[in-house]
Amino acid sequence: MADHVNIAELVENIQADVTTIVRGEIELAKAELIPQAKSAGIGAGLFGGAAYLALTGSILLILGVGFGVALIYQTLGLGLLAALLLGFASVAVVFFILAVILVLVGKGKFKFSKPEKTIESVEQSVAAVKSAVTTGNDQIAAAGLLPKK
Repeated sequence: MADHVNIAELVENIQADVTTIVRGEIELAKAELIPQAKSAGIGAGLFGGAAYLALTGSILLILGVGFGVALIYQTLGLGLLAALLLGFASVAVVFFILAVILVLVGKGKFKFSKPEKTIESVEQSVAAVKSAVTTGNDQIAAAGLLPKK
């Protein structure tokens, strides 16, 4: 009867150990992946900024084109509207350059790597559990507690 109680205690201990190991692995995975998620969030914000600047530049460029078309119909020489056209076009080009810079910086923030420490730790944990099971089976067999076939 004492052997059955010890085996039950061993099974409970194994279950508790496995639960502790799994919780530890989850915490390790969180510790590795949270900084990557934060970096991705920054990259997404930069892409959002780039989209805003590109949209603003597009609006300015369209307004410049509109003034240019109006200029063609009104005058054939350079006047006030021609100067306005060049001003809008210059600002639009600056916005597009800024958008490209933000896209390039944001693209660099979207680099992910495997959670190497977690994978290594899980592999070690699996190896340790396999070793403990093998050792336990050997000890039970040596004690003659396994049912005979």
